[in-house]
This record gives sequence, C-alpha cells and structure tokens, in this order.
Amino acid sequence: MIVIAAFMKAKDGKGDDLGEVIKSFAPRFLKDPGCVAFQAHRRVDRPNNFFFYEKYENDEALKYHASAPHFKEMSIAMTPFVDGKVEIAMYNEV
Repeated sequence: MIVIAAFMKAKDGKGDDLGEVIKSFAPRFLKDPGCVAFQAHRRVDRPNNFFFYEKYENDEALKYHASAPHFKEMSIAMTPFVDGKVEIAMYNEV
C-alpha cells in the first residue's frame, strides 16, 4: 500500500472556498480503481490549513490517480484559493 500525505494552506478568507472544492471532488477519487482512502481534513486551530490522507493499493493505482481528469480539474479549481506550495510526502505502509 502507498500512502500520500499532503498539506496545503488556503489564502486568507478562502478556507471555506477551498473546503468546498475539496468536498465536491473527493467522492470521485474514492471511485478510482485502487483507491483505498481519500480523506481531507481541516485544522481546527488554523482553519486555513488542510491535510490530505490518501491510500492506494499499488503504483498503478497512484499513477491512475495522478492522470485522472478529475485530478487535473480539482487542481485547477483549487488554484485560486491555495496559498503557496502544496507539500506532498509518499509513504509505504508498514
């Protein structure tokens, strides 16, 4: 299993907008082949900060995720609301 942890920050005043974009796309990822989990979280004490936890069965599933049309659509939709660079880390499940 491959786990992705991603962190992003919304621009000031845009946290709700970013959250809505994420909520609208998340169900599509859960239907992708090999996607075991796709969960987004919003930090309680810093509501502009978001954390993604994603889990894929194998490399092929992760490649599909990265090339899926809805991945590109979500990236475009989030761009006006994201502040700075998204931090992404990949892990192998132990």
